[in-house]
Amino acid sequence: MERPDPPQPRAIRGEALRALAIVFGLTGVLAVIQLLVPATSSVMQVGLAIILLQAPTWVLRSTPAEEARLGMTIGPWWRGLRLGGLTMLVVFPLFLLGFHLVHTQWFEYRADWDTAHLVRWDEALEYAPPVPCGRADGATSAWLQGDGLWVVAPPRAHLALRVTSTPPISDGRVITCQPGHGAVVGAPVTATGGTFTLEAGQGVWVPLGARDAIDVHLTDGGQPVPAALLHLGANRAEADDDGGFDASRSAWWLLTYIIIHLGLVALPEEWFFRGYLQGRLDLVFGTPVRLFGVPVGWGLVLSALAFALLHPILLPGFHRLLVFFPALLFGWLRARSGNVGASILVHAGSNVLLAIVSRMYL
Repeated sequence: MERPDPPQPRAIRGEALRALAIVFGLTGVLAVIQLLVPATSSVMQVGLAIILLQAPTWVLRSTPAEEARLGMTIGPWWRGLRLGGLTMLVVFPLFLLGFHLVHTQWFEYRADWDTAHLVRWDEALEYAPPVPCGRADGATSAWLQGDGLWVVAPPRAHLALRVTSTPPISDGRVITCQPGHGAVVGAPVTATGGTFTLEAGQGVWVPLGARDAIDVHLTDGGQPVPAALLHLGANRAEADDDGGFDASRSAWWLLTYIIIHLGLVALPEEWFFRGYLQGRLDLVFGTPVRLFGVPVGWGLVLSALAFALLHPILLPGFHRLLVFFPALLFGWLRARSGNVGASILVHAGSNVLLAIVSRMYL
């Protein structure tokens, strides 16, 4: 049986553009859903992973290309582990040095390498929502940041808040919303009988110190705040129970983080951008340049650019375009090995390293 003729560069270019249109279009749909229903933010990465893994299959149905020939395989695991491990031994110390100099000399942070910083609160509750004040839906916002619990109330709410912990908490500070200033911490407030009772529109900041677990119950006018109107953390997830939520902190998040970034982040992103896209673009543009002994071309640069442009769609921020630079390294690894095993490992390792290091500068 004769093999069909390989597709021409023009056909490959059109195919790659269709794949990019699918990925960016469906990611845009996910972004709109996330904007309209913030509680879905935690599952958006799963949706993106499915899109990235399936897009090459959708467009390759009409071509004779084979995944193995394109480099869309992980390859022998020991080779990926060896190349990825050697790469991390060389690159990661250089990254740590650069990160340290930028954060201490430019941003004037202080380095504090203490494993205690790896202990953190439940991810769903961490960090302030983008707009904690002026919520049109009349919801109460609560989040954990640093060593404090923040609760911001809608204008007409008469909140009462009980925080159960060991040791008990009795002191806090009033939070008010001021136009142009957001949530502002004000005068001290004391819990009576273990409960903070607040005036209309007031919230509260409660210092947690070294406590590792809390149980919170909120009422408005004597009635539990409905779960649908109690939004938690940066993603404004709904509370599990009317008026109540609990939280704990530990270092176990790191294990979950490693698993997620290996299987749901690095693998699908490398599968599409390096395994599929870079391989197809290399057929179009060729690989006329040797970089550290490895033939590369415009496919490496353009796939890294597409990779960078995708990142701000779900998580906006100009700084997210900086992933263009590590993407060049991932692309080189793909060209060096002919598959995506090593790039997946280094990609996941880079994300985990950044998550750890960023907690060591105060």
